[in-house]
Amino acid sequence: MSILNSKSLRKFSNLLSLMQKGMVAQIWAIKVFQSEHMISASCMETNLDTPSLQASDVRDVQAEFVADPFIITYKQKFYLFFEVFNKGSARGEIGLAISDDGAKWEYQRIVLRESFHLSYPQVFVIGDDVYMLPETSGAGRVLLYKAKQFPFEWEVVSVLFEGNFLDPSIVKYEDKWWIFAGSEGGNLHLFHADQLLGPWMEHPQNPIITNDKRITRPGGRLVAMGSQLFRYTQDGSQYYGNSVRVFKVNTLSEFEYKDEEVSIVLRGTNKDRDWRKDGMHHIDQLMISDTQWLVAVDGQRTKRWNYFAWKLDRIKSRMFS
Repeated sequence: MSILNSKSLRKFSNLLSLMQKGMVAQIWAIKVFQSEHMISASCMETNLDTPSLQASDVRDVQAEFVADPFIITYKQKFYLFFEVFNKGSARGEIGLAISDDGAKWEYQRIVLRESFHLSYPQVFVIGDDVYMLPETSGAGRVLLYKAKQFPFEWEVVSVLFEGNFLDPSIVKYEDKWWIFAGSEGGNLHLFHADQLLGPWMEHPQNPIITNDKRITRPGGRLVAMGSQLFRYTQDGSQYYGNSVRVFKVNTLSEFEYKDEEVSIVLRGTNKDRDWRKDGMHHIDQLMISDTQWLVAVDGQRTKRWNYFAWKLDRIKSRMFS
C-alpha cells in the first residue's frame, strides 16, 4: 500500500473540496447602446435588458463567455472587438462583430489568437491604419498590433515595453501618448511617449497608485473631452468584476499625476436571471455625433457547475477545438 505524501494529500483535499462545492464560473456578455452623453454617472436605469452579444453567438469556437468590448467606426461600418474565452484552449482570443447601425451586431469570427491569453482589445484608428493594444500579460510584454488586412489579419508591429501589465489603456492627450496599466496587487502604472511606437518611458512616480483594487485596474478606454480627461477603472475589491468607477484626471505630466473620483457608473443589478446580475467591469464609448455616443459594456452572472459536469464539458471542448 502506498503512502500519500503531503503534496498528494493537498491535491486530494482540493479535489474533494471542488466535488463538494462545485465550480463557480463568471459568464460575461456584452451590451451596446446609445447615449446622449458620455457616461460619467450611474447608468443603472438605462434599458440594458437584453445583451447584444453572448457566448451562444460565437460559432467558430466553443465559447464560455464574451467580454471587454471595444468599438471603432471604419468606412461607414461599426466594428466591435472583444475577448472570447475559448473553452477548448482555456485562453482568451479576440473576436469580431460588425454592424451597419450600431444596434444589430453580426458575429464574424476569431481574428487574433496567440499561445498566451488575450483580452481587452483596445482598437483605434490613425489615418487609414488600425491598431490594437490588447492585454498580453501572459507574454510578459505589452504588444502593439496593426491590421495587416483589416479587420481579419493582425501582426505585431512593436513591443512597447516589458512587464506583466493588466489591461493597458492608451490615449493621446495634449500631443503626447499615454498608457495606464494595472498590475497584480492593486497597482496602477503610467507610461508616456512622444510617438506611438516609442520609445516609451516610465512615469517617475510609478506605480502612481498602490495596493488599492478599487481604483487601479483599467476598466475601459480613456475619454478626452476638450482639456478634460476621464479614466475608467474596475472595482475588484469585493470580487473580480464587481463594478466600474470613473475618475477625472486633474494633473497629467511627465512628473506628476493626480485624479479625483467622479462616480460609480456600472454595477450588477442583483436581479434574478439578469445577464448582469452579479457585476460589470468594462465600458467603451464612441462619439458618433455631437449629441450621440455609442456605448459598449459587459456584465456577468455567476454559474455554479457540478465538478464532474464542468470537467466533462472542458474535455469535450478540447476534443472539438
